[in-house]
Amino acid sequence: MTADQDALTAARFSITIDGYEIASFSELSGITTEVEAVDYLSSSDKEVIFKKLPGKAKPPTVVLKRGKSSGLELWAWHQSVLSGEINIARKSCSLVMYSFDGTPVARYYLFAAWPSKLEVGALRAGSSEVLMETVTIVCERLQRVAP
Repeated sequence: MTADQDALTAARFSITIDGYEIASFSELSGITTEVEAVDYLSSSDKEVIFKKLPGKAKPPTVVLKRGKSSGLELWAWHQSVLSGEINIARKSCSLVMYSFDGTPVARYYLFAAWPSKLEVGALRAGSSEVLMETVTIVCERLQRVAP
């Protein structure tokens, strides 16, 4: 493998809207894009042909996790969805993956994205564990772009 084809490693992930980093994350649980497979059946005099064809595309999703911080940007973005202000909530943004030295190694552009789910994990009082926050972001289209 050449250096260009090495497997990516990342130390941090961020969501940037309008050039402003609204949140930084320690874990990317996944980026999902999917097209439903549709059955197609055709026949002639001699044979029946069964095929799978691409059907409806499902909205791409991104799931990110981080230690809960005092920042309110992510919550405010999700609150606009909860309030029914989806036109305000839809934001085009970048998901940037950074290496251990802080250099961007990958970038995805999310078109008309909005946080569909925001989850704050369980935590026991007196525990030394970190309170974790998970966000699921849905978008209309996702594009891999140069870092």
